[in-house]
Amino acid sequence: MINPLFNKNTKLAVALISSCFFMLACENNVNEVQALSARIGGIDVGKDVSIFISTDGKMTAKLMAPLMKKYLVDSGRMVEFPNTIKVDFYKDSLHIESKLSADYANYKEEENKIFLKDNVIVFNVLGDTLWCKEMIWDQVTNKFTTDKEVIVKQHNPIAKIYGKGFEANQDLSDIHIFKPQSNSFAILSDSTGSNPK
Repeated sequence: MINPLFNKNTKLAVALISSCFFMLACENNVNEVQALSARIGGIDVGKDVSIFISTDGKMTAKLMAPLMKKYLVDSGRMVEFPNTIKVDFYKDSLHIESKLSADYANYKEEENKIFLKDNVIVFNVLGDTLWCKEMIWDQVTNKFTTDKEVIVKQHNPIAKIYGKGFEANQDLSDIHIFKPQSNSFAILSDSTGSNPK
């Protein structure tokens, strides 16, 4: 018959020896661990993301991107969209009033502004369209701004305006081009034939 005390001591000895072996086998070089964390760089990566933006409980925009990188160690807490971004802006939670696309964007949480660049296009449901190389989307004022070159096509009056620098609402309802160029044009309706009553 096996002594129960011997059995208990044997189990304890086996457990102790196993844990010592396990601790020796799992030893890490501190320099290797630090190098690994430096390579990772504190970045969260999301693929095929959809982000819903709301104000006062109403959805105002839906942001979509194939790749999102959130830099956790960055003091400005930057989020980057390096492989295109698309945004749908909503008049209410059901109806889209304008859309935006760009090849690249980044967002700093402290500033509440999104920087967009390369093939930036905004268009609304009325057919007004804006093209530029880069611009800022201010989420507090709901405005787009840039000091770079811009092309705007409007439906009423029919116009195509080339310029440098602009400010516009998200729905393109109010566009101000700071320096229009001479090759711009507008087609105004003739009011001389109308008979006001």
